[in-house]
Formats: sequence, structure tokens, C-alpha cells
Amino acid sequence: MYAAIRVRGTVGIKQEIKDTLKLLNLNRPNHCNLIEQTSDNKGMLQKARNYITWGEINQEGLKHLLKRTNFKNNSLEQILEQKNLDSVEKLSSKILSGEIDYSELNPKQVIRLHPPRKGYKNTKRSYKEGGSLGYRGEEINQLIYRMR
Repeated sequence: MYAAIRVRGTVGIKQEIKDTLKLLNLNRPNHCNLIEQTSDNKGMLQKARNYITWGEINQEGLKHLLKRTNFKNNSLEQILEQKNLDSVEKLSSKILSGEIDYSELNPKQVIRLHPPRKGYKNTKRSYKEGGSLGYRGEEINQLIYRMR
């Protein structure tokens, strides 16, 4: 499962990329969305790579995101009671293993995050060049931790 975070705004952006960001439900900077690892989704992430950052989420990162997620019908405590789980860690491990489908929990479309502590490195360069954009792999979890 990928976690995608929008870094840049919409001024001067091509319509095609705007539509891709809309399909990914990343409408504003610092919005996050959890995306399944399919070839179609990976293509959309590559198309919008100059405006977002993404990577594979682990259990610790998913735990932080679940605490920030707003659910449509229930609270996080009610979901834990329904699934007979006693902690958010167990819920995040079951989501990552595939036992529980994330969309089955009825989350709102995006997860709103704070700007990262100590800021982004550079919002115009890719992660490989020392910036904040594009694919960052497991390091997305450190960014999520800074944005909690």
C-alpha cells in the first residue's frame, strides 16, 4: 500500500495533471491518501510526481495515519470494538496483511496532515536530488511522523 502526500499547490499546473491529482483525491497541499499498489495507480503517481511524494507505508506510519483519519460513520474506538481489536497497532497490521480492507472502514477521502516539522527540504526537486518530490520508498514513514 502506498501513502501519497501532496506537496505543491495548483498555480501554473497543466489540466491533465490536475485531473490526475483529483483522481488520487489529493486536492490541497499536505493532504494524504492511501493507494493500492496497482500498475494503474503507479502510472498516475508517476504522472503527478512533480507535485506529490509517495512510498510504501509500514505499520508504524499507518498507525499514525489511522489516528489522524476521519471516518464517515464511526470513530476509531468504535471500529476497534467492531473488529474485536484492542489497539491501533493490531488494526494497522491487519490492514497491511490484507485481512481487513481499508476502504471497508469507511474513511473520508483524504487525511489532512500538518506541514512537516522542520519543513520540506526543497519543493522543486526530486527526492533523489535532495528535494521532497517523487518516490521515496520506506522514508515516507519518517515524513508522516514529522507531519502528525
